[in-house]
Amino acid sequence: MKILFVGSEATPFSKTGGLGDVLGSLPKELVKLGIDARVVLPKHKITKETFADKFKQLAHFRVDVNKKKEYAGIETIQYQNVTFYFVDNEYYFGYRNTLYGHYDDGERYGFFNNAVLQMIKELDYKPDIIHCNDWTSGLIPFLLKKKFTEPFYHDIKTIMTIHNVAYQGVFSKELLPYLNVEYGHELEFDNMINFLKCGLATADMITTVSKRYAEELLHDYFGFGMQHILRKRTDRLTGIVNGIDYSDFHPKVDPHIKKNYSLYNYLKGKTINQAALRKQFNLKDNDRPIIGMVSRLTEAKGFDLVMEVIEGLLKRDIQFVLLGSGDDYLETYFTNLAAKYPDNCGVHIGYSDKLAREIYAGSDMFLMPSRFEPCGLSQIISLAYGTVPIVRKTGGLRDTIDVYNKYTNEGNGFGFENYDANDMLFAINNALEVFTDKRHWKKIMRTGMKADFSWQTSAKKYIDVYKSLKEA
Repeated sequence: MKILFVGSEATPFSKTGGLGDVLGSLPKELVKLGIDARVVLPKHKITKETFADKFKQLAHFRVDVNKKKEYAGIETIQYQNVTFYFVDNEYYFGYRNTLYGHYDDGERYGFFNNAVLQMIKELDYKPDIIHCNDWTSGLIPFLLKKKFTEPFYHDIKTIMTIHNVAYQGVFSKELLPYLNVEYGHELEFDNMINFLKCGLATADMITTVSKRYAEELLHDYFGFGMQHILRKRTDRLTGIVNGIDYSDFHPKVDPHIKKNYSLYNYLKGKTINQAALRKQFNLKDNDRPIIGMVSRLTEAKGFDLVMEVIEGLLKRDIQFVLLGSGDDYLETYFTNLAAKYPDNCGVHIGYSDKLAREIYAGSDMFLMPSRFEPCGLSQIISLAYGTVPIVRKTGGLRDTIDVYNKYTNEGNGFGFENYDANDMLFAINNALEVFTDKRHWKKIMRTGMKADFSWQTSAKKYIDVYKSLKEA
């Protein structure tokens, strides 16, 4: 089978979040399993600068955008046995420092969607399935049905994957002429053009990044307006948990941590990495358990709950380390918190891949109290590093974390149901209580380190979806 992934980011070429990890890892695993999986991305400024001498040009053509004919160059790089295509346009992608958040994002990604479909004909490469990811490729299923109707495009199926339904690509109807397509009701939601809604309404299959999130999306609280469309298409909706690349995220091979370790020498490894983490944040060298967080600093990630309880915990019996950036008021609060409790609280505003891995390796517990979490990768990574997750049981967090049962001594983490600070504190206190029983704590750590959330497992489930769609 020929599968063409379309998205806005993929590691190592560009990344702002989990989508980049997925498109950097899943196609590679599919190739290993015999699938002809390829990826097409915009040629962003960061990509252009980092891989300047790696590109090979394949084609160029013009794309209609309103009354303009915009240049689209197609370039390619082979990376880890996967063919990556890049749509090159200097104005739309080549000089901008960020991937999203520009006044003309609708025009930029509308151009990109049209260019992708012109590209496959220019290259005479006809995929069996085009696998679209989030709103930035949401027009493609619609365009295939309404605009690209030549025989070449017949029988190409489409999948729309929701990585986070909160991001939908919503724009004024004044954008319509720039998309070079006639109006259709599929494009419109709440009197606006909505790229994600368009993809959900017209794709042949819809997937999302965990089984639980697929169920949650049908409810008003989680659906962000898309629940009405998804309820009509439940027969086309499925959830597959994201994986991680254990050749990258594993304490046995991670070059960024102080001491490598595995299931067989994890106690010594954790001890050395904890000492390094304390030194990194200038924390007091003591026996307090370290709770770590690596996250965007937004209310949706549960930081309003953390703010309610963290001072009490710091005064009592923990150390806390945080890496992330986001809302100004949260950055200010946690920066001030670290200044107030310098012996036991460390905060780094920004992002560092190296420091993130040091937190995974050096913490005892990893906190993820998200209001909603489509899949989440941090809890899966923390399991691999022997760091016990404490999560709110929502979305992928529910699917990947089995809450510890003190009567059977089974489970790989701790969790709470309601989005409530007291419920979260109860889960944290449970974890702190078990932490004092080293025999039981070691078992929880080992259970997590033995878990298999590899991309190979997820890739096989995607292949089943591809086969069923191709044969439909």
